[in-house]
Amino acid sequence: MSAVTTTPVRVDRWLWAARMYKTRSQAHKACAGGHVKVNGDSVKAAKAVRPGD
Repeated sequence: MSAVTTTPVRVDRWLWAARMYKTRSQAHKACAGGHVKVNGDSVKAAKAVRPGD
């Protein structure tokens, strides 16, 4: 069985791709405003996320 490799993605790009925000700019502003949390911590838009975060 081969291991699945995942590439980290910026949280603002992921939020946009998942259609939680209409634009990446809106996702970026939400991160800057402290409205986005990963594992209970507010994060900046450039935070890299992987499946399971």
